[in-house]
Amino acid sequence: MTGRIEKNVFNIRKIFLIILSGLFSLALYSQKPETIILTDIPQKNVRKYIKSRSINQMEDFSNIRPSWKKETSESDFYVIEREFYLKFKLSDVWNFYRDASTFEMWNGRFIKFGLLISKPANSVIYSGNTSFPAIDTGQVYFLDVKLLKGLLNVPLAFEITRIDPVQKIVELSYIEHNTSRGKQTLQFFDRGDGRTRIVHLSYFRSESSVRDAYLYPYFHEKFIMQFHRNMRRLFKRSRSNGFSVS
Repeated sequence: MTGRIEKNVFNIRKIFLIILSGLFSLALYSQKPETIILTDIPQKNVRKYIKSRSINQMEDFSNIRPSWKKETSESDFYVIEREFYLKFKLSDVWNFYRDASTFEMWNGRFIKFGLLISKPANSVIYSGNTSFPAIDTGQVYFLDVKLLKGLLNVPLAFEITRIDPVQKIVELSYIEHNTSRGKQTLQFFDRGDGRTRIVHLSYFRSESSVRDAYLYPYFHEKFIMQFHRNMRRLFKRSRSNGFSVS
């Protein structure tokens, strides 16, 4: 009788260990990032950008880091500021910018969506996907920006680093090893007259003072304007009203 009890206890322990082993293996598998399939990225420059930085060989996408740190001083960077107005109340505009399709948001005449990596989910989303998430912290976007009527194509990668629903702020930082360092900040304000004011700040700095003075202001201006044109188009699709720029 004692031998039979000991045998049952042994079997229970064995089953318990098998279950634990399976759960541990499942946890390890769930943390393993997807492999980036370069051929699923339509833009040659984006593929080259990812490959040259070995992002497609990363075992952990959390190794992708933003260039803007907490201790970074805004005064050390060049800055461009633009303002936009929407004839709708703050809550509607904020929710729209938060929930709009990330593919359509970053895909237009001058900006082409290449790839989205979610660091928290260890997942990859391509332009050919049928569904796209709303913006969220930890998302890394890879875009192709056309300049000078397509004579120059510049790959760009940034991470969503902050979404503050109280202060109505969205921040994104260019990732490390990008051509330039910096961040972009969008803040939304209630005008008090039924309109919403959007302030878009772009901070940037590279290793070249010539590029910073002559090329990048034009580059960032095009990027900002294309983004908000996309949002205007998307907003007008769901609503019908005006959009003004100052």
